[in-house]
Amino acid sequence: MKRLILCFLLIPISTVLFAASEIDVPEPADLGLVEEKLLLDAIKDAQEAVRHSPDDANVWGYLGDVYLSHGWELPAIPCYRKASELAPDEFRWHYLLGRLSKQHHSEAAVPHLTRALALDAKYVPAHLYLASALRVLGRLDEARQHLERAKQLQPDNPFSELWLGEIALSRQQIEDAQVHLERALQLNPGQSEAHALMAQVAIASGNTETAKQHAQAARHPSQFGELADPMWWEVLKAGVTAPLYAERGRRYLSIGDYASAVAEFEPLISDTQKDIQLWLDYSISLLHTQRHNAALAALERTQLLLYNDTEVQKQRNANEIAYLKAQVYNYMGQIYYEIGQTAAAIRACQKALQTGQLPNSGAENGGSQMQLNTSDQIAFISNVHGNLAMVYENIGQLEAAIRHYQQALELQPAKPSLHRDLAGVYWEKRRYAAAEPHYKQVIAYDAMDTQAFYRRGLIFLMKEQYLEAVSQFKRVIEIDARHVRAYGALGVVYQELGNIPEAIGIFERVLQLEPDNKVALEKLKELHELR
Repeated sequence: MKRLILCFLLIPISTVLFAASEIDVPEPADLGLVEEKLLLDAIKDAQEAVRHSPDDANVWGYLGDVYLSHGWELPAIPCYRKASELAPDEFRWHYLLGRLSKQHHSEAAVPHLTRALALDAKYVPAHLYLASALRVLGRLDEARQHLERAKQLQPDNPFSELWLGEIALSRQQIEDAQVHLERALQLNPGQSEAHALMAQVAIASGNTETAKQHAQAARHPSQFGELADPMWWEVLKAGVTAPLYAERGRRYLSIGDYASAVAEFEPLISDTQKDIQLWLDYSISLLHTQRHNAALAALERTQLLLYNDTEVQKQRNANEIAYLKAQVYNYMGQIYYEIGQTAAAIRACQKALQTGQLPNSGAENGGSQMQLNTSDQIAFISNVHGNLAMVYENIGQLEAAIRHYQQALELQPAKPSLHRDLAGVYWEKRRYAAAEPHYKQVIAYDAMDTQAFYRRGLIFLMKEQYLEAVSQFKRVIEIDARHVRAYGALGVVYQELGNIPEAIGIFERVLQLEPDNKVALEKLKELHELR
């Protein structure tokens, strides 16, 4: 008996307590229905970490991340609550608990988000979620304060303007509502919620036709995703199922981290994979990591599915299928161009334009006009024409390049890069008068473009419009005080105007920058003889 008591006393106290009081770990009610081994293993590991270190906030938070990233919100809440109790000064746990609670219980979310903002007052999503909870509770003045603060911290987020407009509309402040909602739509023209509210504003203002237009726009799904939220991104990293690999890959793709995008997409790629958008995104990631052969193979696989797989074809309408086929050909064209196969690049881009044609577009078979139903399609076809123009320019077929740049500009007349590229081809063709208005457009979008100012100056000089030329060259020098050619051209203009002392001063400045500049030396000799 004594021996048994002694053995019991030798057992660590922590072990006795653990055995006496098993840790209550939250678990999804439908966990028994899960079949994916990766997910089951991830949950098991996260739960075991909690049981092993029940006083560690991070392991509780990670278990919450695993649950939340796979759509289990309710069991994630007690995990974040426990993490916030163990680490009361950690912003992340209070924020996630508040954000998640807001979906189910706005009143409970308020103290958690308030605490999060006390720890980090500059985190914009926390202001927005707190404002959202306060709006639901009818505390509109407090909500407005957080929306104004979010707007101040991040002026380009449309949610502040959207919800400020909603609050103003609810108070019948029609003019204020219109101002906020117009700003929201400037920041994101595809935000259907803003269009719906603008329709109400227009009705209140008696503008029936405007109301109808906004109501029609509101029927389309909003094209603006969630506000950039680094904390939510950390949650998504805990996901192990295919949709989360795809979502992470697309996020990496959107920020230009192509190597990470490839790493996320790669586990999902197989002979049985039929997700066309996944194949396309994977191909684009490979293209941008210079894995051209792999990118071509992925695009060919995408093409095969689009043309031959009946299951894939049933999932999308004819417009979508045509658009996707055209995208595949366009990316193939980019790859061929990058590896020096210009003839193949031209064929692929031409095929992109032809394939995009829809049966109801009104064009004859073999025509090049595609019915454009969305801004995305318009931008896409414009880009294909721009790509074709670039290829033709590269091989010296400048008239063909001009034609395609013009077609691209017809679709996107406000795109500065197209004006710059077309002006460059006109310049190469010595069609200076044709180039000038395009350089003017470039300058309108970029007041620091020295090449556009310089070339406009030369065009005015050739046209003997000397005062305009002076203005352009002086602007170049304001931007770049060491631009030798602008100084030289300005000196020539002053000479043509008969302002010899000014011309001499300019060419002396050229020699300060380039002491061996032969043109400046000869000009100074000539000018001194004229004095």
